[in-house]
Amino acid sequence: MLTDMTCVSAAPLGRRTKLGNSLMSKAIGSLCVLGGLLVASVCSAQGIMPPERNTVWKPGIPLGIPARTTVCATVSASSYGNGSADATGGIQSALDACPSGQIVQLSAGTFKISSGPVEIEKGVTLRGAGPAQTLLKAPDGTSNAVVVLGRRWINVSASINLTSNAVKGANSVTVASTSGLTVGQLVLIDETTDSSLTYWAADCDTNCKGWFSRTDRPISQMMEITAISGNTVTFSTPFHIGFDTAHAAQLSTYPNTAVKNAGLEDLKVYGGEGGDGGGNIYVEFAMYSWVKNVESEYSSGASIHLYSSFRNVVRDSYFHTTKNPNPGGAGYGIDIAEASADNLIENNISWNFNKVILMRASGGGNVVAYNYMEDGYGAGYKDYPEIGLNASHMTTPHYELFEGNQSWMLGSDSRWGNSIYVTFLRNHATGLRRNYGNLGLTDTNNRRVATVSVRHYWYTFIGNVLGYQGMSPSPFAAFTYEDTYPFSDDPVPMWKLGVADPGFPGMNTDPQVIATMIRDGNFDYATNTVKWDRTPQTIPDSLYLTSKPAFFGNCQWPWVDPQGATKLHTLPARARFDGDPNACGGSSTTKVPQPPTNLVTAQ
Repeated sequence: MLTDMTCVSAAPLGRRTKLGNSLMSKAIGSLCVLGGLLVASVCSAQGIMPPERNTVWKPGIPLGIPARTTVCATVSASSYGNGSADATGGIQSALDACPSGQIVQLSAGTFKISSGPVEIEKGVTLRGAGPAQTLLKAPDGTSNAVVVLGRRWINVSASINLTSNAVKGANSVTVASTSGLTVGQLVLIDETTDSSLTYWAADCDTNCKGWFSRTDRPISQMMEITAISGNTVTFSTPFHIGFDTAHAAQLSTYPNTAVKNAGLEDLKVYGGEGGDGGGNIYVEFAMYSWVKNVESEYSSGASIHLYSSFRNVVRDSYFHTTKNPNPGGAGYGIDIAEASADNLIENNISWNFNKVILMRASGGGNVVAYNYMEDGYGAGYKDYPEIGLNASHMTTPHYELFEGNQSWMLGSDSRWGNSIYVTFLRNHATGLRRNYGNLGLTDTNNRRVATVSVRHYWYTFIGNVLGYQGMSPSPFAAFTYEDTYPFSDDPVPMWKLGVADPGFPGMNTDPQVIATMIRDGNFDYATNTVKWDRTPQTIPDSLYLTSKPAFFGNCQWPWVDPQGATKLHTLPARARFDGDPNACGGSSTTKVPQPPTNLVTAQ
């Protein structure tokens, strides 16, 4: 029996420490002491999460989205012919003149945004009369985003070397100089490629290595300075991963201040385009800002981008219907990239994209929670499911959390590299796209429920539910618990791990994916059992919430319960998508998620 165990800081251990066969990344946040020896056990404060896999997940705006009431200006759609004349300049002028903390109110009607984008560059709110009433519409061929919260095309202006290692879990570090640094400033921390953590795709050249980070500096994090004392800089959030002087770690500043407390609410955005330079909504170089109760439709480029951003919130919104459902950047839903850290993506719907969510060199501490994500596909391969909940697509996202979501698949892709230390808690993966709206999806090729590609290490899956009740052999497929190399998609596996990916040609399988993975307390409908890699423990309700969130109303939370008699209850975002927005609003209303609707044509 283990006795006299206490938690201590791991900082004296340095950047990495081998414990058994596992790599403890960049000075873990805490270890347990037993009889004077450090052991890789789980401290009581950490619960089921081993400390080297845990971080501080406290994303978004600490006191919640401000409830603003003062309207500085009202802009009427009728003043612009209800969509016949360009309203970009009129809306922009109202925003520029509005005092911080106030609202530019848009009337019901259509606003043509053809010389856009509309840019919210200070702490004001652009608010409509509701997504069904106020429409910001970019005509085809405009080749611009529709709305920007923050500042586009921002680049660093100066970089300062760290003079001590930035330790995971710490809030401060020493730098060579504090000249040009101020309290409240949003800065970038990054380092050169660490080959023990980062794997670039084989065809990722020097140009590629600068797509979503500074060139050859993929591990990064946006941070806010809260204090400066001598050459020590303190931040409002901890380092989610370590940054060290051996890899030329630096703190970089920008020529402008980040936009703070900007809001977009209660309207619909439509038609933005322009590949990775377009899409509908950009949240870029913004902090403590938000997108709330917004519908975003028919975009080329992501429906919403979060780039170089910190502690923003995207919630209660509906992102759907790309112009171009193919790989390459034009067909994405939610895109979190360029060191963006500690953002909250909560209670949204993402449907009908090539990739419904992805992360590209994101900065850690981001939480994607209680979203409904469905029908990711490529127009040229509708039989082959895209990844669903995905913290990858450019190396090296790290310490990201997916909690309480529903999608058809959990996993990763290695097209442009790997991701590390990604956690999935209490999600439901159906294993089958719904083909909602008759998109032509058949799921007859390479179907699986949870999949992690080569080079993705230290993944953690706790308390998830895989598959759906009533799965049974059919003319299309039978089901099995796990597929191993040489891989096959018949029978359909609940788990398919360490699989080949175009980013690493010639690498057919990677056993280290499973060797570094934890799978605990997950229930699957192939075996109808809950399986554990370690000794069974209590599965936490949440890794970022302390109590039931308000949007669950009278519905049960957590809604995914792998150990309960009823495994799945009501996910509010799924209920909204299915036409029952009040499912959690009354004691007599229940809407238990049903199996996918595509059972006959795509099993």
